[in-house]
Amino acid sequence: MKEREGLWLMLVILLTGQMTAAGWSGSPLAVLKGPELAYLNDKINFSCEVPDSPPSAIYQFMKVKHPSPIATKTHVPAGDTPIFYLKVKSSSAGGYYCTVTAMGNTSTSNILNLQVGIPVSGVSILSKPSPPVVSEGSSLTLYCEAQKGSNLSYTWYHNRLEVKAPSVMYLLSGNSLVVDKLTQRHAGSYTCTAWNYIGVKPRTSSSSDMHVTVQVNLSAPKLSFTLFRESLDYYGNLSCASAQGTVPVTFLLLLGDQEVERQLTNSLAVWFSVPMTVGMDMVTAQCRAETRSQQLTSNLLNLEMAPVGGAVHLHTEYLYNTDWQVVAVRLQCDISGGTFPSFSWLHDDALLLQRDCSAFSTGQCHVLFLTEVTSVTSGYYQCLVKDSFDNNSSWVQSDKVLVEALDFPTTTIEVIAVGFCCTLLVIMMGSLVCILWMFNCQVLRSEGVTAPDQRSEAVTMPALPLRTDNMGEATAREEMELSSKLQ
Repeated sequence: MKEREGLWLMLVILLTGQMTAAGWSGSPLAVLKGPELAYLNDKINFSCEVPDSPPSAIYQFMKVKHPSPIATKTHVPAGDTPIFYLKVKSSSAGGYYCTVTAMGNTSTSNILNLQVGIPVSGVSILSKPSPPVVSEGSSLTLYCEAQKGSNLSYTWYHNRLEVKAPSVMYLLSGNSLVVDKLTQRHAGSYTCTAWNYIGVKPRTSSSSDMHVTVQVNLSAPKLSFTLFRESLDYYGNLSCASAQGTVPVTFLLLLGDQEVERQLTNSLAVWFSVPMTVGMDMVTAQCRAETRSQQLTSNLLNLEMAPVGGAVHLHTEYLYNTDWQVVAVRLQCDISGGTFPSFSWLHDDALLLQRDCSAFSTGQCHVLFLTEVTSVTSGYYQCLVKDSFDNNSSWVQSDKVLVEALDFPTTTIEVIAVGFCCTLLVIMMGSLVCILWMFNCQVLRSEGVTAPDQRSEAVTMPALPLRTDNMGEATAREEMELSSKLQ
C-alpha cells in the first residue's frame, strides 16, 4: 500500500512540475498544514498556503489515491489562507495534500499523513492467576485491558499510590504489572488508568479496584493430646494447630495410616475426639493441614492411657548469681509411668498447689520454681502423683527433700588485689636476694676465692698471691676487708 501511495505521489508531482514549467515558473510550492494524529469523530482543519497567490486561485483539498477533491475553495481574498475541515472517521487515516491553480498553472503541496486515534474506554484489570489469591513467594501478573483505544499509555496504582518505574517491588512492561515473589507488602487493592494523549485533549479511562490477597504460608501443624471424661467413658481430645497461615484450612486426622475425620475451618486450630480406655493398646496419631497450595503433616503422637505407677523421684537444682548467692531453686518431680498424672506439692507437710498434667503436653506442670530462698520458703518439699482421670486412684509420694540457702563465702575484688600484690612483692624480694648472692659469688671467683664448704665448721683462708707491679694498686686494707668478709 505504501508503494502505491508513493507511485501516486510521484505521478502528482510530475504532472504538477509539467504544469509549472508550462506557465507558473518560479512560483513557490503550496504548503499543507494540519494535525498528524486525531481522535475518531473529531473535527479537524487543514490550511493550504501559497505566498502571493492571486485572488482567482482555485484551492483543492485532496487525499492520496483519491482523484476527486475532498473540498474546493475559490475567490479567497488576498492575504487569507483557505481552511479545509474534516470529520475524522476510521477511514480518514492516510495521506493528504492540496493543489493551487492560478493563471493556468498548478502548485502541489507536501503530503501530510494523518493517523486516527481511537479514544480509550472500557478499562479493566485481568489477573494471572485468577482470582488473585496467591501464596507468599509465588508470582502474580496483572493486565490493564481496554475495550477500545489506540496509542495507549498506562499508570498503575497500589492502595491509591502510583506505582512508579523503576520499582524494586514491581516490573512494569506495556500494559502489565508483574511481581516475581509476593510478600505481604504486595497485598491490597490495585487500579490502572489507560490514556492516550493526542493534541491538547488527553483521554483517560480507569479500572475498578482489584483486591489482591497474599496468603501467609501455613506452618507445620502440631498435634497434642489431653483427656476428658463424659459420664463413664473417656475420650482423648486431640488438638491440631498451626502457628501461622491464611484461612480457610482443611485439617485431617489420621490414626495409623487411615483418615478418620476431616474438618474445613476458618481457624488455625481444630479439635478431634477419640474414644479411650485405660490400658488400651498404643495407637499412632497424626494430623495434616491443607490449603490450595500447601499440604503439611504434623508430628507423630502415640495415643496411650496408662495409669500412674512405679517410683516417684524429686530432683533439686540450685540456681546462683555471679556472686554465688542462691537466687532460685528448681524442683522436678519425675514419675516412672503414667500418661495423665496429677501433681501435688507439699511444703513441710502442708499442701502448696496441685496441677493436672499430660505426658503429651509441653508444659512444666511437673516442675516447681522457688524464686527466692528465705526462712519462709526453706524447709522440706515433697511431690505426690496420681491419675488425673480417676479421682479414686491413690497418691504416690516421693521422698522429702530439704531446701535451704547455700550461699558460698565470697571474696571481694579488693581482697584479691591485695593478696596478689603481696605475692608479687615476695617474689620480687626473693629474686633480688638471689641476684645479690649470685653477684657476690661471681666476685669471689674472680678474686680466686672459693666459697666455704658448709659441711665443715672451720674456715681455711686461702693463701693470697704476692702481687706484682701490675697489681700494685691493691692495698693491704683491701686484703684485710676481703678476709673479714670470708670469715
